[in-house]
Amino acid sequence: MTPVSPLFLLTDENELAEGVLTNRRKGSRDNIVRWIPRLRAAWDAAKAVRSETWERKRVPVPIRADQRFLIIAATGRQLSKSGLDTAFQRLIVQAIEKKVLTEEQRFGMHDFKRKGITDTVGTRADKQQASGHKDESMMDVYDLSVPTVNPSAE
Repeated sequence: MTPVSPLFLLTDENELAEGVLTNRRKGSRDNIVRWIPRLRAAWDAAKAVRSETWERKRVPVPIRADQRFLIIAATGRQLSKSGLDTAFQRLIVQAIEKKVLTEEQRFGMHDFKRKGITDTVGTRADKQQASGHKDESMMDVYDLSVPTVNPSAE
């Protein structure tokens, strides 16, 4: 089994009973992200879009789970990194045009990781484990939460 992490490389092989198997990059630790209703719904919706696209484009469904990519291009084939980047930028531009976001709220794909780590409930160690980072110093980069502390003793 070859788990993968980037969104455009997730396959049916990454879907486990307990959650999504990830393979972190750049020396981070692999993990399984447990299913929650929101993640399950997003995963199932992506599979439904993929199935509809394959049917409409008459693309043969790969037999091997590791070849059934979760996110595919409009052609029904594997989505490339540049294709994902282009689609994301188009989405952000449309969100700004439709006033869903302001120009000041514009964000990039990598900001999802910062948001996810910042919003993870628990201690800094919990956030580090969830993110897969081996080095605690990475929390200084990705955890944007502001801790609430007790005042020092007088």
